[in-house]
Parts: sequence; C-alpha cells; structure tokens
Amino acid sequence: MKSRRSRARRIATLALAAVLGAALAVLPHVNLVSSPVVAMAQAVLPILLVGALVLSLILCLRRAFIAAAILFVFGGMALLPLFPQTPARFCSESAQLSVLSLNAGRGNANVGVLAEAIRDTDPTVLVLVETSEPMIEALRAELVRGAYGHRTEPVVFGGSVDTVILSKFPLSQEPDAASQTEGALFDAPVALIQHPDLGSLRIAGIHPIPPTHGPTSWAATLRGIDAWQLRQDATPLILAGDFNATAAHPQFRELAKQFQDAVPLLGPLPAGTWPADLPIPALVRIDHILVRGFAVTEAIRIEVPGTDHHGIVARLAVCR
Repeated sequence: MKSRRSRARRIATLALAAVLGAALAVLPHVNLVSSPVVAMAQAVLPILLVGALVLSLILCLRRAFIAAAILFVFGGMALLPLFPQTPARFCSESAQLSVLSLNAGRGNANVGVLAEAIRDTDPTVLVLVETSEPMIEALRAELVRGAYGHRTEPVVFGGSVDTVILSKFPLSQEPDAASQTEGALFDAPVALIQHPDLGSLRIAGIHPIPPTHGPTSWAATLRGIDAWQLRQDATPLILAGDFNATAAHPQFRELAKQFQDAVPLLGPLPAGTWPADLPIPALVRIDHILVRGFAVTEAIRIEVPGTDHHGIVARLAVCR
C-alpha cells in the first residue's frame, strides 16, 4: 500500500511538472489579445521562470530528479525568446551616435539625477515618455544652455500625448507612427534628424497603452508601428521608448525582428527595466531601443529616482 501511494505521488509530481513546464514553454508563443491575462503573464515570464527554478531545486531536494529535469528543460525553452533575436552586428568604426530613452514616470523623474546621467553619457538624442513641459524645461535648465535645442512639438501631459524627442542637431517632425484612436492609443512622435556627419536618421518615440488597460489597443498599436516601419525608406531608423512589451510577447518579436535590440546585460542575461522602484531587482524588460541601419556597440542601464523605469543608453555605429 505504501509503495502504491509513493508511486502515485511520483506520477502526480511528474504530471504537475510536465503541465507547468509545458505552460511556461508555450506562453511566449500565445498570440491572444482579447484578455489582458495572457499579456500580463508573458510580461512577468522572468519572474515565473525564477519561480520554476526554485521549484526545480525543491524537487531535487526531495529527490524528484526527473520532475525537476522536466521543469528545468521546459523553463529553458521558455527562456529562449527572451534573448535578442537579431544577431549583433559589430563595425570597425567607433560609436558615432548615442540615444538615451527613459519613461519619466509622469514627469516625476528626478531632473538633477537625469541631467547628471546625460552629462555622463553625452547622448545625441533623448527620448522621454510620460514627461511634461515643466519637467522638460527644468531638465534644459540643468544642462548646458542650448545643448538639446531641437525638439518635437510640446507634449500634452496626461498619459497619451506625452512623448518628446530632444536632439543636439536639427530635426523636422514627421507624421506620428501611431496616433490616438478614441483616446485609446498613445501617440508615437517621429523626427527626422540631420546629423552633420551621418546625414539623415529617423527616430520614433514609442509608448503604447499597457495591455493591462487595453490589450486590443496595445496589440493594434504594435501592429500599426510594425506596418509603419515597413513603409519607411532606407534611412537609418530608431524606435525608442516604453513599449509595454517584452521579448516574451509575440507581437513585440514580430515588430523587432528586422531590428537590433540594444539590450543592457547583467552578466549573460538581459537586464530588466521595470519595476525600478521596488526593493527587488527589475526583471521585466519593457523599455527598448530598436535600431536598423546601425550596429549597437554598447547598451547600459541607468537609474533615475522618481520613476518606476530604468533608462537605457545605446551607443551606435553606422553600418551601411
């Protein structure tokens, strides 16, 4: 009797590990936007994988080695999409352009710390989402006068039209890559920048509505930006901002597949960017700088108090 119970427990443990592991492995490939639950689960996939690793260790301690191995292998399969899809391109030239992208936390990011980060990294272009005009003016006051004298049109603070592109060099604003529809979609301003050495380059500030607030609108925005980028000419293109999407979302991978993602690393793993205001490490990477027509030579993560996002600075070299 005892042997039967023990065997039944082993079978149940194996079945549970197989079901949990298979769910993790399949999750990054589920393209379902009618409910925010799937998108939310995909967003927190790194946290789920940490939980799966802990469970695998517990199973090992209980000598359930086969169940632990099943869960570990399936977890590894789920982890694969989180790594950059596009092979890195390295050029012999030194980095000639740099971009800083930050979700400014509804204009609450610490301007002094952000200005210090800008002075330290010396980006050519700034992309700030969830910003406000008072914050932009305070930031300019902290920097060398006229350092970022070129910008897209004033933001309308409130969570929808709140993205600005600031540049050291002249820019002309182009039609948005995505625009509001019945107040649901977040605008994505586009600027064509004239670099004195590199010529023209195009950059879009990205900030779709979170899938928790409107999964259908979120997915539609990502599809719309993807369709927009396919219509662009050969001018080097940068998409930067808070995508509210990770590499575990198939909608993001479809958009990013023709770009190189400037991924800051912590050891061998991609560094998360959200949430940055909790005592636990940021494990979710929803902020991105995607580039086409450039090679990423360096990507670093910056910390700015007052916002729940880490910023990213990407250094780029031209490869034509």
